[in-house]
Amino acid sequence: MTATEEEVRAAPSDIPAEQAALGGMLISKAAIRQVQDVLGSAEAFCRSAHQMIYQAALAVDATGDPVDAISVAAELERRGELARCGHAPYLHTLTESIPTAANAGYYARRVAEKAVLRGLVEAGTEIAKYGYEGEGDAADLVERANKLLAQVEAPNASGGAEMTHISEVYLHVVDDQEVQDDTLLVQPPYADLRDIVPGIKPGQMVIVGARPSVGKSVVAADFARHVSMRQGIGTALFSLEMTQIEMGQRIMAAETGIEFQRLRDKKLTDEDWQRTARVYERFARAPFWLSNDFGASLAQIKARVRQLARTHDIGLVVVDYLQLMEGGNRPDSRQQEVSAMSRGLKRLAGELGVVVVVLSQLNRGLTQRADKRPQLSDLRESGSIEQDADVVILLDRPDANEKQSPRSGEIDLLVEKNRHGPSKCEVTCAFQGHYSRIVDMAGTSWGSPG
Repeated sequence: MTATEEEVRAAPSDIPAEQAALGGMLISKAAIRQVQDVLGSAEAFCRSAHQMIYQAALAVDATGDPVDAISVAAELERRGELARCGHAPYLHTLTESIPTAANAGYYARRVAEKAVLRGLVEAGTEIAKYGYEGEGDAADLVERANKLLAQVEAPNASGGAEMTHISEVYLHVVDDQEVQDDTLLVQPPYADLRDIVPGIKPGQMVIVGARPSVGKSVVAADFARHVSMRQGIGTALFSLEMTQIEMGQRIMAAETGIEFQRLRDKKLTDEDWQRTARVYERFARAPFWLSNDFGASLAQIKARVRQLARTHDIGLVVVDYLQLMEGGNRPDSRQQEVSAMSRGLKRLAGELGVVVVVLSQLNRGLTQRADKRPQLSDLRESGSIEQDADVVILLDRPDANEKQSPRSGEIDLLVEKNRHGPSKCEVTCAFQGHYSRIVDMAGTSWGSPG
């Protein structure tokens, strides 16, 4: 097809269906409800005259007067639009275009389908401009393109989620009781923590906060390897401060029981090599992907998760850590930027139906307090992080504050927020830093070698 032919191609439309839907409205009050429920706004009609007739019919109906060709013609005359709509004879033609008003809903759905196709054409044209002009970061352009496509929807859906009668909600609740949630939930890696947070549902966001060198990245890796290797749930891990090799060494140390330092220094023994060979199949089977980009922005993370989700079932996204992300815009303050990224990750969880675990730095101020136990108010640079999160877990290691602490080797997981369960709870685990892992104090086998 030549460029000229492409330019003159008509927008998708079904004019006979538009006429039939309007004709039904001019015959039956019930048809007005059917068409309005399907189409919502007048923009669903391709022909501007039909948009005006539709709006005039709804205006007459709102007054309580009968809606017919005569009353709608009078309303159009009052608006100064009758001539642009073909005068009164065209309205009478509309009433003859539908065999029975009972079919108005069917024709309205045909009109709606064409409206969606026009939306796709318009979005595609705009997206093509992004590609040709190339103004801005490529990942941001992809994000804008995704937003445009997300707005292409049924005409009456643009005002928000569909309203559902309470009786239907009742049936959904009853049906949901038959579904076993266990297979859908992301489980925390530590048994004692699972007593407080048994499972995390798709769409929820977990914040893990700590000061540097306390164990955030260990928790991130523990979540990722437990969920992918033990639960078999697709996992995407974005480490913004470690390379894939560095993160891989930590995960291998945790899985094999080989000291992390030997892996890092490349001083494996023969026994170590045997251990690495034994866990290869576990790594090969795991639906687990790692990013390798220190400067990833929110838009880039979203784009990569969406791309991965097209070919794999992804249930968990881990980001290490929030303050290292780039916002991709120029807000008035860093606090606003971090807030926007937090909200963006929460939206990502809802849009893709995944659990998002985000690590966050805590303010330096807590190290100046007499009581160095972290609090929710210590979440760095944004109070909205707490608001966006469904679960907030703060980490505290006694030996990080006091080298000779009698609790050396222990780490406290403080569940400060739990939207769907108990909060202000504390779990104590064993911090095995030499293996780059955390285990329950009672001893667990999931992270052990073999």
